[in-house]
Amino acid sequence: MTNQVRRKAHLLAGMKKMMPLKLHDDLSYCKVDGNLIFLDIQNDRYFRLSTDLESCFVNYLEGDDGSHRAIQRLIEHRILIGAATDAGRIPVSLPGSPTRSAMEEQVSTHRTSISEVLDTFAIVCSTQLLLKTRRLKHVLARLASYREKRVPQALISHQDKSRTLDATAAFRSTRPYVPIDTCCLLDSIALVKFLAKRELAAKLVFGVTATPFSAHCWAQYETTVLNDTVGHVLAHTPIRVI
Repeated sequence: MTNQVRRKAHLLAGMKKMMPLKLHDDLSYCKVDGNLIFLDIQNDRYFRLSTDLESCFVNYLEGDDGSHRAIQRLIEHRILIGAATDAGRIPVSLPGSPTRSAMEEQVSTHRTSISEVLDTFAIVCSTQLLLKTRRLKHVLARLASYREKRVPQALISHQDKSRTLDATAAFRSTRPYVPIDTCCLLDSIALVKFLAKRELAAKLVFGVTATPFSAHCWAQYETTVLNDTVGHVLAHTPIRVI
């Protein structure tokens, strides 16, 4: 080992003592069938760690940092990064487990208006363009920022559930007028934005299955799934919430 390599190893090994670490902000993870699955929103991908690297990460989560070499490998792979505080050991807080579905319970009597059709058309088309031209991280950041501006916390705490379900029904009834194929990511983002424009908040939830692997997402308000069935959603383990 050269002196330069020794110095680099020594520096990285000492990072754990010098500063707290956390999961990289672009990453989130969940445990499915005994294994960890990661979502990387910067690089638009899901992935798994190698067996030994996953073992290093699990040890870190459990507070057993193990060898400096193990921590060094997690830093080199940008799984862990430096943090001002010792945050990031716990996965992102998730909404309550779904118990109801707006699609399964609500029989919509909503009368479609031209303004709602145009609104849905514009939101779906602009969302599709963003997903084609920007990374997921950028799309999600824009969505979260828009929702925060349109729906301040004071409004969320007093949100009317019936209005939320009525607006969701309006989106579902006007979506067929948009000549773009349905897709869970596209439609869930568009629905969350459609609701936010009406000062109504909903969460965007990403979920995965392991065997076989599949990824899915949906819009959720409290414990009510807005654009999917309860059974289909419960088959997926949540991995990230926006």
